[in-house]
Amino acid sequence: MKGFFVSMVLGLLALALLNYLAPYTGVSLPVTRLSVLSAGFLGIPGVTLLVILDALL
Repeated sequence: MKGFFVSMVLGLLALALLNYLAPYTGVSLPVTRLSVLSAGFLGIPGVTLLVILDALL
């Protein structure tokens, strides 16, 4: 259970950091229910998946 919460917090921090650094990197994700849920449930791999899907679609 503790590992899930750590993964959730790291995923949400990764999403926030990605959007914070967007002016410098050019990569940003909209903060929607889907992005917050995938970052929360899947953690950093969820944020990575969102970035890949955003680049492909």
